[in-house]
Amino acid sequence: MLTLVASTPALATTLPEAPLSITIPSTLHEGRDAAVTLEAHDSARGGVPFDVYVIRIPPRQPVLRYLTSTGIWTLEPTPWQRHRSVTAPTSQVATWREDGPAGFVTLLVVFVRAGASPGDRGEWVWRPVLGRVSVRPAATAGGGIFAGALGLVTVATCALVVLGLPRRPESARVRPPASC
Repeated sequence: MLTLVASTPALATTLPEAPLSITIPSTLHEGRDAAVTLEAHDSARGGVPFDVYVIRIPPRQPVLRYLTSTGIWTLEPTPWQRHRSVTAPTSQVATWREDGPAGFVTLLVVFVRAGASPGDRGEWVWRPVLGRVSVRPAATAGGGIFAGALGLVTVATCALVVLGLPRRPESARVRPPASC
C-alpha cells in the first residue's frame, strides 16, 4: 500500500478526474470534529458503481487507517461508502472526531470499482485525491483558567499595595530649605 501512495502522483496523469468535488481540510484540531466533503458535479460519468475509501497515512509510520461510515478509523481496508453512484447531486460528508497526534498526516481519497481492493490500482475508477493536513494540538482549558486567575491575583496585589500604603500627613513631609 505504501507503493500505492508513492505512485499516486504518477497516476494523476493516467486516470480521469473524478466527477466529484473533494474538499480535504488543510488543518484539523485534536478533540474536534473533522470532515472530508464529496459533492457530485458530473453525474453523466457516474454510471459505474464504486466504493470510496478515505485513507489516513501518518508520517513515518507504515500503518494506514481507513475511515468507516460510522466515523471510526480502522486498520482493515474498509470503504467509507460502498456501491456509490454519482447520480445524486447531493453533498456527502465523511466525518470523524480528530484524536491526533499533532503534526502532519496525509489523507487520501480513492475511488475503486465496487467490491475491489483499494490496493489494486488497476481497479481505481478515477484519479485519487491527496491532501497534506496539519493536525493542531488541543487547546488546554486549564491554561486559560490559570492565566485568568494569575491576572486577578496580580490586579488584587497591585490594588492592595496602592490603596494600603499609609499616607504621610502634609505637615510631616520634609520641606527643602528655602534659598536666600
